[in-house]
Amino acid sequence: MALPIPLLLSIISLILLPSPSAANEGNILATGDVLPTNGQLSYKKYAFVIQDDCNLVLYNGANGFQSNTHGAGFNCTLSLSGLGELVIKSGDGSHVWSSPGGIKQGNYVAVLGPDGLVKVFGPSIWSTPELSSSSAAIEAELSTVPSVRNLLFSSDVLQQNFKLESRDYTLELTDVCNLEFRKASVGVVWESGTKGEGQNCFVRFNNRGRLAVVNGKFKVLWLSKPVGDAGDYVLVVQINGQAVIYGPVVWSAGS
Repeated sequence: MALPIPLLLSIISLILLPSPSAANEGNILATGDVLPTNGQLSYKKYAFVIQDDCNLVLYNGANGFQSNTHGAGFNCTLSLSGLGELVIKSGDGSHVWSSPGGIKQGNYVAVLGPDGLVKVFGPSIWSTPELSSSSAAIEAELSTVPSVRNLLFSSDVLQQNFKLESRDYTLELTDVCNLEFRKASVGVVWESGTKGEGQNCFVRFNNRGRLAVVNGKFKVLWLSKPVGDAGDYVLVVQINGQAVIYGPVVWSAGS
């Protein structure tokens, strides 16, 4: 679906727009986050913008996507509901538009990925423990590797010493075969407990939203629980101090 000429903003102008709520990185919108008017999700040359004319537009150099809500409100914002619906609201709080959602209440995430598409994953099925001020001190072979620094998609493989990161949080499979989630100022806040249990290890992420730490002899050393329905999933390293698995996909823009 080609975008009307008035909507073809330059990439330079999009880069100058505000990023999403400071609650997360600029390529994701999680349940509870809000994009203000002219806010955007961005990844490289792609942008997903809630414009000042209240239209939600995906600029990806191809067919893109738009909500066709230009002029339907003022000071519009974009949020993600607990059912995985992207919701546009006008400045007076009235509902303007929403995307299809899931059937389960929970936490979802919208991701602008390296393919130039926006997909909503959820609800979350696994996460590292939530951090708080009182707990901070405790705090089949696959061929692809992570292509976005804070995301791991199902069918990706996390090799040893490759870090997923967001601000001061990292998720890494160490050279001693332990999957560790770290906060820079604290150290390890969660681990798989597989230290020293093999060599040439890797982390496999399958299409049921399950992480597995596997050694070089293809022995599974650790598995995340529970397991979701078959589909596409994403693991997000978030700046709130958690690594969270969301899925499967409940909606996609621009596919």
